[in-house]
Amino acid sequence: MAADSDLGAEALPNEVVVTEILARLPAKSVGRFRCVCRGWSAMLSSDYFIDLHRQRANRSSGPPRLLVTAVGSSYDGYLYSWQLGDGAVEKLMRDDWLQSVVPLTKHCRGLVLIRATDCGGYYVVNPCSGEALALPDSQVPFKMAYKTSGWSRRSMEPPCYLRVSYGLGYYTTRKEYKVVLVRWFTPTTGTGYWRPSAERSPLCSVTPWNYPAVFLDGHLHFLCFDGGIVTFSIGDETFGSLLSPPGFGNVATSVSVLTELDGRLCVCYGEPDSDDPLVLCVYYNKEARWEKLICCIDRTAWPESERMLLKSLWIAPVGVYYSAAGTTLKIMFGTGSCKVFAVDSNGGADPEILLTPEDTIIGNCEDDYLPTIGLYEESLVSLGRTIEDMIFSSPTTAAWFNILKWLPARSLSELRMVCREWRGMIMSDCFIRSHAVSTQT
Repeated sequence: MAADSDLGAEALPNEVVVTEILARLPAKSVGRFRCVCRGWSAMLSSDYFIDLHRQRANRSSGPPRLLVTAVGSSYDGYLYSWQLGDGAVEKLMRDDWLQSVVPLTKHCRGLVLIRATDCGGYYVVNPCSGEALALPDSQVPFKMAYKTSGWSRRSMEPPCYLRVSYGLGYYTTRKEYKVVLVRWFTPTTGTGYWRPSAERSPLCSVTPWNYPAVFLDGHLHFLCFDGGIVTFSIGDETFGSLLSPPGFGNVATSVSVLTELDGRLCVCYGEPDSDDPLVLCVYYNKEARWEKLICCIDRTAWPESERMLLKSLWIAPVGVYYSAAGTTLKIMFGTGSCKVFAVDSNGGADPEILLTPEDTIIGNCEDDYLPTIGLYEESLVSLGRTIEDMIFSSPTTAAWFNILKWLPARSLSELRMVCREWRGMIMSDCFIRSHAVSTQT
């Protein structure tokens, strides 16, 4: 009897046992179990379970899991995941963007910001669930459309934003994701430098429009032409800046990549399709200083076969891991031709080729200057609905939409302060376009 009572005292509640079991299943299986009953649907969709599942599903000390896409006529039009040691790639979701998806950011708690190069526009995607949410006004931002289409309105006079940069971050306190759009404009005076449009942003030159921000430690980091780095706090929504790596200002930004390695900000520069050295600089946050992780990767010392195979229009570091013996730190790189290789952190050894598309079901890939490799993480996060969907799903909001679009712009700027719903509606792409048409008739 004593043994039975001891066993009963140590037993866990059924709800805890079921939760722990389901948290160890693949995300696709969990998605099916949401259909069992309303109770399970609510439990498996809760913030607590989503966080628990993300921790359980992605708990690994080995090499990072990669998100793989490709460019080329033989590409079968799917996104894949792959991890060193697991063998074949895993098919995730179909590429519904005309085989032109570019993974711009590393995953942010499972979500990835991508750009569709052929049809245009930016999307937030959960590759694990197959959900995709189009960002409004991202194919051609509204002021850019006015500038390029030849329309002339007083409110659309310069500054017009000819370059934009996007970033995806997560605000831990409020448990919400944020997509940040930074618009840059040409100053009326100067020699062609680009400046950010927000009033509180520092004056600096702009990144190319397709260069995304890197999310790290609650901040988005934007790389600039002059070698500077602009930061944006996701929580406070304020701008700041970081010192650039020593000597980096003399390097062309077109051959530079800003990324994150092992929880630290990293800049990699060097001509990818040449034999020039690749240089990696890592920023140590607590000491607030830059340090060269590798003085240089001398590709001329590589064997001829590896050097020709890995020559590409795009090369960037995607992750770090330790060798099987656990003694050597490896840096994993991706190329525009969908190849993955690793080098020792001291840069001295020959490259180790880990993945080539010809060895997988992806097929042969064409080389391109666009990213084809990113990081992947399983996630149950739901993307929700766009502002446009929410506007037109409510009859009341739709009625206010049709009334407010006839008001002057000055009145609308004041009405944006009424509530968050009105602010979101007035600042949405569909409302701006409808207001522009209504005020011209």
